[in-house]
Amino acid sequence: MKTIIHISADFPDPIVPGKTKAVANLLAATPGFRHIVYSMNRTHKPGVIFSRFDDDHTAIAYGAPPYGIGLERFLRPVAASIQRDLAERGIRPDLIHAHKFSVEGLVAVEVARIQQCPFICSLWGDTDIRIFEVKRGLRSRYRAVAGAAQALLPAAPWTGEYFRKALQITDDKINLLPVMTAADAVLSPTVTGAPKLVSLFHLDSWKRKGFEQLVKAGVLARRERPDLTIDVFGTGKAKSIRAVEAIVRRNNASSTVRVMGALPHDKVQHVLNGYTGFVMAPHRETYGMVHVEALLAGLPIVWSQNRGVDGLFDGLDVGYRADPTSVEDVARGMRFLIEREQSLKINIGHLHRNRTFDHLRRHRIAEVYSDLLARNAAADPAHPAPEGRRMAS
Repeated sequence: MKTIIHISADFPDPIVPGKTKAVANLLAATPGFRHIVYSMNRTHKPGVIFSRFDDDHTAIAYGAPPYGIGLERFLRPVAASIQRDLAERGIRPDLIHAHKFSVEGLVAVEVARIQQCPFICSLWGDTDIRIFEVKRGLRSRYRAVAGAAQALLPAAPWTGEYFRKALQITDDKINLLPVMTAADAVLSPTVTGAPKLVSLFHLDSWKRKGFEQLVKAGVLARRERPDLTIDVFGTGKAKSIRAVEAIVRRNNASSTVRVMGALPHDKVQHVLNGYTGFVMAPHRETYGMVHVEALLAGLPIVWSQNRGVDGLFDGLDVGYRADPTSVEDVARGMRFLIEREQSLKINIGHLHRNRTFDHLRRHRIAEVYSDLLARNAAADPAHPAPEGRRMAS
């Protein structure tokens, strides 16, 4: 069994148990490997402290300033500590996976160099692009890391395209790896015949998700469709709920936008299925799992240009690609979903039957990831692994 080292700041651990489960779900779905996880947590206290919470799971607390000040300098001790831990435990990895390029990648490249093993890096469209653009002094270092990596794994095509140019790499180094969604049932589309739109997100992220633009766009679209409603599901801190409700009131949108509260994970797709379409045009988004869940649930979608799921649905006629900075364009997307509901849902049903979206479902993502791990673990770290089968986008 191949041994894979995972270095991630997004793995739930005793220090921050509420982290996203995206990485944990990916590892749980690929049991044919020994997955050893180092879960990183930045703190204000100096030094590096390890806390083992499972035989193969270690939480790391490392001291570093906020805002990425001295980023690489404060990550070197993390790499050295991981290397010492591997040596003390007699572990020889076959492959290292850095689950974020701009941070974990700087750790992985050092551990891989000492271990003389290959490594791969995930590319996160939000965080990695933001850090790459801010850290101009590290750009040559990042290009060197990309050159040494066996493969770079963007969650969506737009991210891969950005980094192909920014890191000056060739297409064969980029392998698409979508994020596993919480639910991925395929439901037959239901034509409502009514302008009932829906959105769903964690309300603490209302600024990133473009909530105020969504409200303003709803008010604008309602001028042509007076019966338009937009139900917004989600929960958050009391402060966030108050902020969201205040935005609705301030825009005189109470008859258009309804804040509905939490929606249990096991109910999401069935509830979404009863709406005309799904609308969310985030300002910042790495992937956007709920867009995929909505599409699998039979809904046409509005998504953001050069963010989130952009590039996954090119040429498929499943909704509207909106400019998230334009209230008018988001409103145009709303009208598009309403006016073309029947034809869009007929097409989505056809795509479902053809299994067009299987590459976005958990079983297929697990298969692709298993193949990536096996192929790159067998590679000579001095030479790129041969290109695997590309996933349709």
